[in-house]
Amino acid sequence: MQIRTRLTVQFSLLVSGILLITFLAIYYFTYNNVTEDFYDRLRSKAKSQAELLLKVPQVNTEVLKALDETNRDLIYNENTFIFDEKNRLIYSNPTTPQSKSIHVSNYWLDEIRKAGQIRYTDGDYKVVGLYYKYPFNRAVVLLGAKDLYGQANLSNLSTLLTVLFFIVTIIVALVGWIFSKRALRPISKVMNSVEGILPQKLDTRLDVPNQKDEIGRLTTTFNKLLDRIETAFQMQKIFVANVSHELKNPLTKIRSQLEVSLLKERTALDYQVTIHSVLEDIQELAQLSNTLLELAKVSEDQRDLLTETIRVDDLLLDCRLNLAEANPSYNIQLNFEELPEDDTWLELPGNSTLLKTAFLNLMDNACKFSDDHTVNVNLQSSGKKLTLSFSDSGKGIPKEDQSLVFQPFYRSDNTASIKGYGIGLSLVERIVKLHNGSVAIRSNQPKGTTFLVTFSRL
Repeated sequence: MQIRTRLTVQFSLLVSGILLITFLAIYYFTYNNVTEDFYDRLRSKAKSQAELLLKVPQVNTEVLKALDETNRDLIYNENTFIFDEKNRLIYSNPTTPQSKSIHVSNYWLDEIRKAGQIRYTDGDYKVVGLYYKYPFNRAVVLLGAKDLYGQANLSNLSTLLTVLFFIVTIIVALVGWIFSKRALRPISKVMNSVEGILPQKLDTRLDVPNQKDEIGRLTTTFNKLLDRIETAFQMQKIFVANVSHELKNPLTKIRSQLEVSLLKERTALDYQVTIHSVLEDIQELAQLSNTLLELAKVSEDQRDLLTETIRVDDLLLDCRLNLAEANPSYNIQLNFEELPEDDTWLELPGNSTLLKTAFLNLMDNACKFSDDHTVNVNLQSSGKKLTLSFSDSGKGIPKEDQSLVFQPFYRSDNTASIKGYGIGLSLVERIVKLHNGSVAIRSNQPKGTTFLVTFSRL
């Protein structure tokens, strides 16, 4: 079901429900008022007839019947019965038992004497019973009649309310359909605009007529989403172009060397030299492929893999040992002088393999770009925050390049002479973010760079 239809139906049901409750309340209170008014009229007439018959000596049953005939139009199909203390009928209207419309029994007479006054219904008749007490006479008066006028009014009222209910419901449905269309028109406009945005037009943005209402906020959200999508597409294009370039260089070298080797017959030593050179290029390709796989793996949301409790100082010692074995010329200085007394402050939930990869990259970069191949690693913890710094004494990173070094394959001009692919820092940033951390760059004076890695301990 479309939103417009659903809104119309819900709005119609809501208004119709309120209208139905209102009309039922009107009918209920009107019915009570009509019923009470009719009983009051019956009670008043029953009392007046008893007073005329018992108080006024000049009024006998014949006179009372004559008076009753003159008022016949006020109460329709009236049945009046007056009994003495011995349940003897002293007055009745109608005069013949066959024309009685209400049933009279000794039970009801006794109940009237006990209660003093009762009322009940007998078929279509409403009946009032009074126990009239006079100093010298006492009598039980029963008066029953049909409330034709009241029933007619209630019937007309129910017909009127029913017709009004259906008319108003139809009007509400039509008005709801029109207003729901007007209310959803901005959303339809947004949908049409979004449908017109193609991958070739990701720079297109939606117009935001009013930023304060829900439609404006929705449009702003779409624009922010488009910004992220455009950035992702641009990064993907750059990534693919850089990967193609990095793969193209070793493949071109391998192809060139093999083609040169096939031009003429060569000595075994020349072939060995060519094979060693090709093997180095293949190792570069393998290393590049492994790095790309690690980068792609960390790009995914893998927080479910962060199941280990890692001692950061132990992991740094392990990284220094591995890096020193692979590169004996590297000098890795670890500063653990400001360690806390509580060892749990040095623990992090995470993945030791990924964190080790990040720390090795930072150490390797610092040693690689330092003239003396030295990196100073400092570890501090304040309970809620754990901070590591990796400092080198190299050329430093220009300010205009500091916001770009974490992009895959980006390399500044002052690192062009040093072997690398520009993937390491991008991998470091993603691993640190996966562990609820952040990476910042701070320039040293007079030269060098410090990478600050901060982890928040929850």
